[in-house]
Amino acid sequence: MKVFIFLISILPFLMPLNATGAEQTNVAEVIERLREVREKTEDFSADLLQEKKLSLLKEKVVSRGRIRYKKPNYFLIEFFHPEPSQMVFDGKTLLLYFKEEKVAERYRVDANPMVERYLLFSKDPFQEKLAQWRIIEDRGTVLTMEILPKEKEAVFLKTRLWVSKKDWTVVGMEMVERNGDTTLLRYSNVKINTGLTSADFQIGLPKDIKITEIK
Repeated sequence: MKVFIFLISILPFLMPLNATGAEQTNVAEVIERLREVREKTEDFSADLLQEKKLSLLKEKVVSRGRIRYKKPNYFLIEFFHPEPSQMVFDGKTLLLYFKEEKVAERYRVDANPMVERYLLFSKDPFQEKLAQWRIIEDRGTVLTMEILPKEKEAVFLKTRLWVSKKDWTVVGMEMVERNGDTTLLRYSNVKINTGLTSADFQIGLPKDIKITEIK
């Protein structure tokens, strides 16, 4: 479940920065562009590639999937490989379906402290009290930003964003957990404001699957 909730929390950073002018490398200006595009984005979809390096495994784990978002709080995340799974979130409940295990679980956000903790950062990740933003590298065409959470018990030690200064799109992201595990995200086939409806955020569960309510 942690992977799905995490992807919801970082979705604002996956949205393209529709800015102009490669000279805008000031932290405050970049953050302002992120705020602006977040407000203008009604819906968002993209193909997703995730690479995880776990401290307990020698080989990295590569997952491919798809992500969708619609204002105000609709999310659908689906992984096709290597373990088929789906998640849909409506702002109040989180429904997870693991196809191979034939397991479906539903969580209420207000009854689950872990879910609330992850989603707190997603509400306004640009607040100074939540994190420190800084530019750590500027290679002319690509800008590397680092986000350092200020919360002592934050799950992620730091997050890095690679931003193309040509069209101000986030081309990559890396999250480092306190235990040393890292997650690298890349996305493609991005579509914005295409008119997604609530019907695009449904999971078609088989009739023999019963949903387990998690409290």
